Amino acid sequence: MPMSPSTRPAPLTPVFYHPAQHASHDFISIQKIPAFIAQSGRDPIGFEPFTDDDFAVAHDPEFVANVFGLRTRNGFGTMDENLNHALRYSSASLWAAVSHVLEASRAGDRIPTPASPDVDALRGASGIACSATQGFHHSGYTFAGGYCTFNGLIIAARKALAGYPDLGRVLIIDGDGHYGNGTDDIIQHLKLRDTIINVTRPEIGKGGNGGQHSRFSQADWDGWTRDLITTHTPGLVIFQSGGDAWDLDPLGSGYLSKEALGHRDRGVFGAAQSAGIPLVWNLAGGYAKPMQLTIDLHLQTLRISDEALASVVG
Repeated sequence: MPMSPSTRPAPLTPVFYHPAQHASHDFISIQKIPAFIAQSGRDPIGFEPFTDDDFAVAHDPEFVANVFGLRTRNGFGTMDENLNHALRYSSASLWAAVSHVLEASRAGDRIPTPASPDVDALRGASGIACSATQGFHHSGYTFAGGYCTFNGLIIAARKALAGYPDLGRVLIIDGDGHYGNGTDDIIQHLKLRDTIINVTRPEIGKGGNGGQHSRFSQADWDGWTRDLITTHTPGLVIFQSGGDAWDLDPLGSGYLSKEALGHRDRGVFGAAQSAGIPLVWNLAGGYAKPMQLTIDLHLQTLRISDEALASVVG
C-alpha cells in the first residue's frame, strides 16, 4: 500500500558517482568529489565507463586516441594513465544522470532512488539529478585545457538528442565562474547551434540591462531562467552549478556571495521544475581552501535541489 503524504520520506536528489572517478591527483577539483559524496547523506548511483566511441560524439577521434595513448596531454597537463582512466567515468556520470531523468520523465513515474522506494512518491515529477563531477567546459573539439579533457556537457547533450529526438533542444546553463570556451568551440565545429544552447559567461552574469547578477534575487534568477526556457524551448536543462562563481573563490569570477549562489540555484531549479523540464546539474568549479568551504557550497546546492524536488512531489 502506498505511503500517505505525512509518512512518506522526503525525496532526495539522486547523485551519480563511481569511485573510479577518483584519481591520484592532488588538485581540489578531484579531491573535493569523494568528500562531497561522503557528506551528501545518500548512496551514489553507479554506471559503466565511457568507451572511445562515446568521446568521439563530441571530439575528433584522433584527439581521443592520442589522449588515451599518452601522446597528448590531458586537461591537467599530464599524460597520466590513472587519471585518464578516471576520465572515462567522469563524463559517463553526467550521461548516466541525464539518461536517468529522461527515462523518469518519459515513464511519468518515480525517479527510482534508494531513498524514495514508494512507487507513487515521485509520480508526475520532472526529474532532477546530480552528476558528482567537476567542470567540462574548457575542452574543445581537438584540445584539452583548464583541467578539462573531454566535454561531458556536449557528449551528454548529443546522446540525449540522438536517443530522445523529441527533446528538440538542450539548454546548457553554465554557472561556472569562467567562460566555457571549449563548449562553444565544439558547438561551432559540429554546427550544433540549432539544437544545443550554451549560456555561459558573460551571458550567465548579465541582466536585461547588461548588469551583473550579483544582486539578483531568487525571483530574478527564476525569471531569467524562465525567459531562456521560453526563448529556446528545451526538452532538457544541464546546469553547471559552479562554486567558483563565489566571491571568495581564488580562481573564480568573484561575483556572487554564498547567499546569492543559493538564489541562483533556487531560481534555476524552480524555473525548470515549473516548466516540467528535466534538469541535471553538476558541481563544476570551486577551488576555495580549506576544501570544506568549497564542499559546503556544493552541499548547499544539493539541499536546494532536494527542496526543489520535494516542492513538486509534496
